[in-house]
Amino acid sequence: MLTINPSETIWTIIGFLALLFLLKRFLFDPILRVMDERRARIDAGLDEERQAQDALEEEARQLEQLREEQTEAAKQRLREEQLRAEQLRADALKQAQTAALRLGEEGKETAQALRVQTEQRLQEQGDTLANALAERLLSAGNTEEQK
Repeated sequence: MLTINPSETIWTIIGFLALLFLLKRFLFDPILRVMDERRARIDAGLDEERQAQDALEEEARQLEQLREEQTEAAKQRLREEQLRAEQLRADALKQAQTAALRLGEEGKETAQALRVQTEQRLQEQGDTLANALAERLLSAGNTEEQK
C-alpha cells in the first residue's frame, strides 16, 4: 500500500527548494538579465531611430523652407528682370521714336532745301533757255530779214 514517509517528503521538498534556488540563481536570473539587457539595447536603438527620424524630418522641413525661399527669391529676380527688360524696351522704343522724328524733320528740311535748290536751278535754266530762245528767235529773224 501506499504510505507517506515524512522524512522522504521533507527531503524531497528540501531538494525541490534547493533545485529551485539553484535554477533561479544560475539559470533564470542570468536569462532574465540577458533579456533585460537586450530589451534595453532594443529600446536604445528605437530611441536613436526616433531621434534620427526627427532630425531627418527637421532637415527636410528646413530644406523645403530653403527651397521655397530660393524659389520666391528667383521669382522676385525674374519679376525685377522682366520689369528692367520692359523699361529697357520702353526706353529703346522712345529713343527710336525720337530718332525717327528727328530723321523725319531732317528729311523734311533736306526735301525743302532740295526743292528750293531745284526751283532755283529750274529758274536759272528757264532764264537760260528763255535767253537762248530769244537769241535764236532774234537770229532767225535776222536771218530772214537778210534774205
